[in-house]
Amino acid sequence: MEAQCRYCLNHTCIFLDLAKKDFSFHPEDFTQMLDYDKGQTLFQEGIPNYGSYLICSGRVKLARRSSNGKKTLLEILGPGDIIGPTFGGHYRLYAEALEKSRVAYVAQKDFGQLLLRYPQLTIALVEKLTSELGRLQERLFTTTQSNAHAKLAHLLVELVTSFGKENPEGLLIDMTLSQIQLAEMTGLTRETVSLTLNNFASKGWIKLQKRKIIICKKLELQNLI
Repeated sequence: MEAQCRYCLNHTCIFLDLAKKDFSFHPEDFTQMLDYDKGQTLFQEGIPNYGSYLICSGRVKLARRSSNGKKTLLEILGPGDIIGPTFGGHYRLYAEALEKSRVAYVAQKDFGQLLLRYPQLTIALVEKLTSELGRLQERLFTTTQSNAHAKLAHLLVELVTSFGKENPEGLLIDMTLSQIQLAEMTGLTRETVSLTLNNFASKGWIKLQKRKIIICKKLELQNLI
């Protein structure tokens, strides 16, 4: 556990900058490293919130089930992202690993003490959460106001911005995505997602490789938004 934090290569972790400047700050002293296989649940809706999860590696989805059982996939998170922190209350969403993932768990009381002791950590956390909130608000607006092409284009641009990896043909969204998951994130049906993806592919804007997507012409997708 100590080596995972002290020598972590995750450059987007909010602890990293502070750990470099303050040699007395050791994240491994207050984090519990947890490993999850694909499909495992980090927490369920309705359970008490006792702490926060910082993603070290892998991908985790945040989703919610409606009263009729319909799933809405709200966010896909990756290394450096935080689930929480909220102090008290219950989780209103559930979190599930989309692939083999490692997260650092920090108990509420420890996180609160850290924020009081290290003001620069508080600033970093506020900046990160503000950025995430802005991204969610933008997607909500697009989902409620736009047509199917704009909704899916916005999501693909968002995903490639967060998880894009250089590829000879463009930018690979570096995760496995099903059409059902894309539908859950856009509010579209799976059939509409399939038709829209094929339309984008026929224009040469994207390339489909099994359950992976390569963005070939990002600008054309942005122009739809």
